[in-house]
Amino acid sequence: MRKQEAASWCMALLGILALAGCGGNTNSTDNGVSSTGTTSDDLKSVTIGYNPAIVQPQPLIGVEEGEYGKHISGVTFEGKQLKAGPDVVQALRADAIQIGSSGIGPPLKAYGKDGDIVMICGAATGGTELSVAGNSTIKTLKDLKGKTIGVNQLGSTVDAMVRYNLIKAGLTPDKDVRLIAVDPPQQADSLQRGDVDAVAAPAPWPSQAQVKAKARTLLDWKTILDNGNYLAGSIYTTKAFAQAHPDFIKKFVEANKAITDDLNKDATKGNARVLAAWSKVSKKTLPPDVAAKAFATIHFTTDAKEADLQRFADLTAQVGLSKKADLKGFVFQAK
Repeated sequence: MRKQEAASWCMALLGILALAGCGGNTNSTDNGVSSTGTTSDDLKSVTIGYNPAIVQPQPLIGVEEGEYGKHISGVTFEGKQLKAGPDVVQALRADAIQIGSSGIGPPLKAYGKDGDIVMICGAATGGTELSVAGNSTIKTLKDLKGKTIGVNQLGSTVDAMVRYNLIKAGLTPDKDVRLIAVDPPQQADSLQRGDVDAVAAPAPWPSQAQVKAKARTLLDWKTILDNGNYLAGSIYTTKAFAQAHPDFIKKFVEANKAITDDLNKDATKGNARVLAAWSKVSKKTLPPDVAAKAFATIHFTTDAKEADLQRFADLTAQVGLSKKADLKGFVFQAK
């Protein structure tokens, strides 16, 4: 009996040790994502929320072409389409997604207000333009007094840039000039019908307005701000997720840089890949001439300089879309 009891006790002990050994690979992370032991963070799946846009090419290529999975083995990546930046921030806070991508405005505003959203890397610069009808009598920004401008979304990065330029021209947004939201794919038609006097959006929509509606550029992608050196796309997450998974964040930044470098290596092929992925997700197509004009206004980059971001944060505060904020710590540095 003693031998049987000893054998049973040994078997039980081995079972406990076996379970303990497996435990490190089956626990859930603090954000509810199962672990797999592939990285030191042990993430099994990550959901990326974004509004499909060619100025945010990395999530498109990373998810649709499976590039993220190639660079970070053992992690499954899924995409979740969201309407705009504010929706991405909300989804991050609700833990419906782990990574988000949009224009730079929403994450900047979120960090400035609550400090809970941090930037991982950039996505692209340039692309935003302000256009009027080809036969319009509007020749300068001052001529927009008493007129209506359709922007992609009120409170967006584009909205902030338009307001900044209006103020520089001596006009008061929402008093001298009316700003309304017009969905970018509808801006060309809205301009043609005369519903608005001018439209502004990120690429590729200004190019569509120029080709389809014979629109004329009032502020091109360079003159609208900083000679085109402004972030049109950004990739970000919650501070809690970044701090809990620094190893994953490092690898994710490296993956985005590798995707970006590959796209820039051969612009013709790179742009074609981005367009194909964008069309697949958005269910939209662009005529070749529209696509060519659009891609000529943007540059893919993961760079995110804190000084440039601070300048844009100051700009959004200046136009009344956010409170003045110190962005020190906004760009997350994984240790």
